[in-house]
Amino acid sequence: MRIRRKRFSGVAAVRQSLASLLCAATPALWSPVALVAAELELCETNQLPECHSIGWVKANVQGTGQSGWDGVLDEARWGRPSPQQLVSRNWDWKVSDERWCQAVREKGEGKREDAVFHLWLPDGAEAVKGLVVMSGHGSGETLYRHPRLRALARELRLGLFKFVGNPVQRGFWPRGLLDERLRAFGERCGHPELARAPLFLYGHSNGTGFSALFPAAEGTRVWAWVSMRPGITFQVYQPGAAHVPGLVIFGEDDPFLARPTKEENLAVVPLMRKRHQAVWCFAVEPKTGHGPGEKTWPLVLSFLRHTFAARVPAEADLRNGPAALTALAVEKGCLGQNWDASKGGYQTLAVAPYAAFAGDQSSASWLVNAAFAADWQQFQREGFVKQ
Repeated sequence: MRIRRKRFSGVAAVRQSLASLLCAATPALWSPVALVAAELELCETNQLPECHSIGWVKANVQGTGQSGWDGVLDEARWGRPSPQQLVSRNWDWKVSDERWCQAVREKGEGKREDAVFHLWLPDGAEAVKGLVVMSGHGSGETLYRHPRLRALARELRLGLFKFVGNPVQRGFWPRGLLDERLRAFGERCGHPELARAPLFLYGHSNGTGFSALFPAAEGTRVWAWVSMRPGITFQVYQPGAAHVPGLVIFGEDDPFLARPTKEENLAVVPLMRKRHQAVWCFAVEPKTGHGPGEKTWPLVLSFLRHTFAARVPAEADLRNGPAALTALAVEKGCLGQNWDASKGGYQTLAVAPYAAFAGDQSSASWLVNAAFAADWQQFQREGFVKQ
C-alpha cells in the first residue's frame, strides 16, 4: 500500500504535530489485508516542514554561540576549552516541546519537504514484541531490506520501521513525531501495539542525530541503539542515554574518523563509560571507510539479538500494555579492551566478566553478555562474526 498524505500550511501544522500531525488517510486505500498469513509492508509520504529537523533545532532553538571552532570534537583532549565551545561540541540538549513551538512561532516553520515512512511486519505475528527503527540516511535503507535482519525479525517477532527525508532522517523534534506515526500505522494495519512497542534504534553517519539523541530523552522505551560511522562524534555524547545499551561502530579508514584525530573521536565512548557508567561499547572495523559492508551486519544483529533478550521480558504482551524494560546492572556484564588507534588493523582484544577484567574497568567497552562479547572480540580480531 502506498499513500500520499495531504499538506498542511502555517504554524498550525507544527502545533498539530504534537497531537495529531497528519489527517486520516483515504479509507479506500486502507482496506483490510491479510495481516497474519503474509508479510505486510506499508508506505506513506508526508510533507513536513524543516523545523522538525535537527539542523533547524540546532540553528534556531539550541544555538551554538560559537564564532571559531578549534577542531576538537569531544571532551577527552579538550584541555581548557571556552564555555561556549563546551556547549557547541556536546549535543546534550535540553530542548522542551514548548521551547521548540515558541521558536517555530517566532521564526516560521521553514520549507516543506517529503518525509517517507515504511513499516514492515513479519508473517504470522499476531502482535509484535518490539520495533527496529532506523533512519534511512546512508546505510539505513540497506539494513531495512537486509534478508538477515528480516529473518531475525521473524524469529523474534519484531517489526521494522524506517524513515527518510531531510526533515527527519538526521533526527527530529518533537520526539512525539515518531509516536504519532507509529500510532497511525498501527491503527491502519490492525497492530495498535506498535504505538507502545520497545525500540531498537539505528543511525548511520549523521543519522546518529536520531539513534543517539532519541534515547537520551526517551530511554525508558529504547532497549538499545547503534551509531554506524558517526559523521559528528559529539552527537554521541549523550549522558541521558547512558543506561541504554549502545554500540558505536567506526571504520578505520573513514575520513570522518580522522577529523581531527582518530584518538579524539574514539575517546567518546570511554569518556561516557568513565563519567556516566554508560552501558556502551565501540568497535573499529579495519580497512573500511564510511560505509558498512556485508561483514558489518552480523555484529549489529548480534547486538540486537542479545540486548533484546537482556532487556525485553519474554512474557511481555504489548496487546495488554507497554513492556517495562529490564534495567541492566553494569557489574553483571562483560568488559572488552578498547581498540588501539596507534596499532591499527585487526587486534586481539581481551574480554572478561566485569569483576575479572584486568584492565581499566571504568573505561573499557561494556558488553551485554559473554556471547556478544565473543562476537565483538572475533569482529575486532578477524573482521567478521561467525553465522
